[in-house]
Amino acid sequence: MLKGNKGEWSEPYALLKLLADGVLSLGDENFNKVKGIVYPIIEVIRNEKNRNVNFTIQDKLIIVSEGTLLFEIPIIEFIDSAKNCFEKIKTAKTGQGSFEIPEIEMFLSSFSIKTLKAKSKLKNDITIQVSDPNTFLSPAMGFSIKSQLGEPSTLVNASGATNFSFLIIGKVLSTNEISQIKSAKKFSEKLKLLKNFGAKLQFEKVDNEIFQSNLQTIDYNFDKILSEMLILFYANDITSENTVKKFIATITKKNFIGYNLTINPSMYEMIMKKFLTDYALGMRAADIWQRNYQATGGYLVVRDDGELLCYHFYFTKNFEDYLFNNTRLDTPSSSKHKFGEIYLENNQQKMKLNLQIRFIK
Repeated sequence: MLKGNKGEWSEPYALLKLLADGVLSLGDENFNKVKGIVYPIIEVIRNEKNRNVNFTIQDKLIIVSEGTLLFEIPIIEFIDSAKNCFEKIKTAKTGQGSFEIPEIEMFLSSFSIKTLKAKSKLKNDITIQVSDPNTFLSPAMGFSIKSQLGEPSTLVNASGATNFSFLIIGKVLSTNEISQIKSAKKFSEKLKLLKNFGAKLQFEKVDNEIFQSNLQTIDYNFDKILSEMLILFYANDITSENTVKKFIATITKKNFIGYNLTINPSMYEMIMKKFLTDYALGMRAADIWQRNYQATGGYLVVRDDGELLCYHFYFTKNFEDYLFNNTRLDTPSSSKHKFGEIYLENNQQKMKLNLQIRFIK
């Protein structure tokens, strides 16, 4: 039997819902459908264990093909199954973990879909070809499916590669002071004690050279911008204030890089949007980034009411605004990634802070 959590079941739900609706809706930064913009779906492609399963809409039928295998299924069955699947996901208890939906598994297997998550060497979960009435083009767009039905997913996953090293300057901390900082439970308390003792953090480097190089493809000073954002984040203990948008507003006011904001007051925002977009489209901290956008083109968001919204670099501004307005910094496991402790290196006291960015919902 297939078992998955709410986020994992959202993937087959998205497939069923797309075919039931027959159209793709563009979303704005507030998760609303952009009025007057609907793209008729020509074909949906899902990679199932290294084989492509194609779905096309013909009148009131869904034609499912994979090689010589062919199924003709009435659209009404996809409509009913999409409704049923959504209700089962929605009513599953929060924190329940993995669960089964036998009737949906039976329907999926009837046309040779046997896994919850698409298997692909690419980053996209699903490919959708649409008809664009404005350009008369029929682009095929890859999507990673993000669901609001489960726990918010991460955009930038924490790892040892996302550690930033800081020098402790202003004072050499005593053993007792280091012990007090170590025993503080919250990072905001650690940084407050650091300040009270007359010391502060000064950015030294991004630990991983590849990630450092990747950040320079965004802007030469971007590592410094992120380091400032990390200090602001770990010094703050108000969750609602930990959004990317609010941190960039604070950094813009400080303008410690010295950009000419008289000419362009949106410099920091534009740089951050570029980073979020590149990371969404395939950048990874420990892999050399060469802006290879073929991996995926955007996100297909399963809204908490079951509606689907498209955010894609084909629609650049909407995609950037969605990422910028709906992400926040998050605290990963310090034990896993070895950050937050004061250590001595070359007779210099230092501390590492780790970068993780998560969706708000």
